[in-house]
Amino acid sequence: MLNKTILSLKWYFKNPSYIEEFVYLAVTKIKNSLNPVYNPEKQRLLSEKWCQDKAVDNKNAFLAITGSNKGYVEFESKFKEEMIKAQERADNCPVKMGGPGNLTIIYNLTEYIKATRVIETGVAYGWSSLATLISLKSRIDSKLISVDKPYPGLNNEAYVGCIVPDELKERWKIIRQSDRKGVPQAIEELKTIDLCHYDSDKSHEGRMKTYPLLWNALRHGGIFISDDIGDNLGFKDFCEKIEKEPIIVKSDKYVGIIIKD
Repeated sequence: MLNKTILSLKWYFKNPSYIEEFVYLAVTKIKNSLNPVYNPEKQRLLSEKWCQDKAVDNKNAFLAITGSNKGYVEFESKFKEEMIKAQERADNCPVKMGGPGNLTIIYNLTEYIKATRVIETGVAYGWSSLATLISLKSRIDSKLISVDKPYPGLNNEAYVGCIVPDELKERWKIIRQSDRKGVPQAIEELKTIDLCHYDSDKSHEGRMKTYPLLWNALRHGGIFISDDIGDNLGFKDFCEKIEKEPIIVKSDKYVGIIIKD
């Protein structure tokens, strides 16, 4: 743990453009440690129970959103060759990062609303980017903007998004900033968006700061997707704040979906 902290500190001081983010994270951590009611484990257990009570599988989530299973596909089966090549690139990457999320949900919902303007936060290997870009390639003037702050001390900057093939990159832009800086930049460029996929700062504070930015940028009928919502009560609290009933999908972890009426 100490070694990881030292590596992170070295990285931040070698990359001074991220010092402001380091200070923000440090202050947030100190505030939480001084808060007598801050209990992340309790939050996780409450959130897991809430998700468990509401969760459905991919197909039933798609049915609930669209009213039909017409057009629904299993991403890994439909794009088997692309997945094999992507996995080979991931296996050859010298830096280990996160695995695929729920690519089937991302692809099907991007297809369903015929999205052309998409923002995602968090890239790693680029699995969700791949699913989104495969959908976007069939639509003129479509674009994915990904916001991704490099992992401090991991030295993965050169490999972020490495599984995405070159032929899909013309519709893709990565903003290498924290959510606090990068998301407003992405919104400024795209203005209104059709779909967003949140997979970055999983803290309650991080979610409650960035969720509203993405939600406000969504068009009516747009789709909001967030990964790992069982980690804490951030997603639940946000749904209650905007008075929306989410659809929750159980895959490896819980994925939350909100439709903007």
